[in-house]
Amino acid sequence: MTVSSTTTKVSYTGNNATTVFAYTFKIFASGEIKVYVDNVLKTLTTHYTLSGVGSASGGNVTFTAGNTPGTGASVVFVRSIARTQVTDYVENDNFPAETHEAALDKLTFIAQELDNTLSSDIFRFSESVADAGTVTITLNATDRANKLLSFDASGNLIATQEIGTYKGNWAATTVYTTRDIVKDTSNNNIYICITAHTSSGAQPISSNSDAAKWALIVDSASATTSATNAATSATAAATSATASATSATASATSATSASSSASTATTQASNASTSATNAASSATSAASSATDATGAVGAVAWKYTFDNSTSMADPGTGEVRFDNATLASVTNIAIDATSADTGNPDVSDLIASIDDGTNSSHEGYLFIRKHGTPATFMAYNVTGSITDNTGWLQIPVSHAASGGTISNADTLYISFARSGNVGATGATGATGATGPQGPTGNTGAQGPQGIQGIQGNTGATGATGATGPMGEASIGDIIALG
Repeated sequence: MTVSSTTTKVSYTGNNATTVFAYTFKIFASGEIKVYVDNVLKTLTTHYTLSGVGSASGGNVTFTAGNTPGTGASVVFVRSIARTQVTDYVENDNFPAETHEAALDKLTFIAQELDNTLSSDIFRFSESVADAGTVTITLNATDRANKLLSFDASGNLIATQEIGTYKGNWAATTVYTTRDIVKDTSNNNIYICITAHTSSGAQPISSNSDAAKWALIVDSASATTSATNAATSATAAATSATASATSATASATSATSASSSASTATTQASNASTSATNAASSATSAASSATDATGAVGAVAWKYTFDNSTSMADPGTGEVRFDNATLASVTNIAIDATSADTGNPDVSDLIASIDDGTNSSHEGYLFIRKHGTPATFMAYNVTGSITDNTGWLQIPVSHAASGGTISNADTLYISFARSGNVGATGATGATGATGPQGPTGNTGAQGPQGIQGIQGNTGATGATGATGPMGEASIGDIIALG
């Protein structure tokens, strides 16, 4: 026969009454057709009988008593030709056309089935993957709606639980189903429903009688408080910086005015430098607080159960433990590869990516809070590389902040806020202006008196003048002499 049809699969919807369904493709044997009802493979004779084997136009599948497809059931028939070649040509024997044509038909049918498989499978593993697993989704479009794709414990691709359905603002007397997401307008917190119920009471949800039926996924109230505290810290840091600048100016003035007191000026300059350092520390703390606030708002949390053992080993499915019973002394956290969310999804790849940043000494902040008790929380700095122990991971941390206490089997929500990457080194700043000239120093002490000069020699005595002629004696003189 010629092969003019490419049909390899037909499908129907059951109505709890019809028992005979046609298949429209040729099969060579009864084992070359697979019959599924709601993705469950049925057995020939036990669940159905078959007609039309060998017919080019196909035949019918007739379900046996008690196996009639129910209303809305998915009924699918798939041709599945064995990948074998059973035609044997004997040398110098006849060359029957029917036999040869049947062999060609079988090859064509196999090619059609392979083509259908290849064109239908969107997900494929590389040919180099030795244990690729089975890429098969058994859910229909309605069942797959709002679901996530993931891999099961055997490495097979599955469609698992939905992300959640946003229902807007919480309201009383409203029917909520599992994974409905609502906003608490009293504090802007975001919750996801974990138990179906009809709501009652009033907001806030955390003190409502139905509080246990909700799980907090965005703690906006705490984030708002953290943001306010961060703004306060930033203001205090700015004030401190202004004060340190004033102190620096005062110390410079003091140094200029008291040139004779250099040591005092040096002390004041040191005090100003210390104030500036404190101001910078305050600014850093404010920035960290602001980062904490932002991280709390945007975090997507993993649900875990607390194990109070301090041994750094696999804590068990969906569990987490610390290496110290005192929250402020914790330096390592052991966390299982699977979370405690429904189905225990494997989140090890997300946890292992925590250390992928370039700030190796401070990868970011790990935030942990107790379910239903926002005041009980822990914030740890991630200080190094994550150790993947296959099935559980170890995270090195240092304590940043915490409040309240936790007990064995408490439900915890864990999220991570990454630090920014290390920036490039900035350009060297310009040389500062030359400072003003200092005042004229005090007049120096008077120097010692100079050495007295040598007295000159006394000049020579002049010659005695010649004696003049004696005058004649007067009579008076003679009388006197007499």
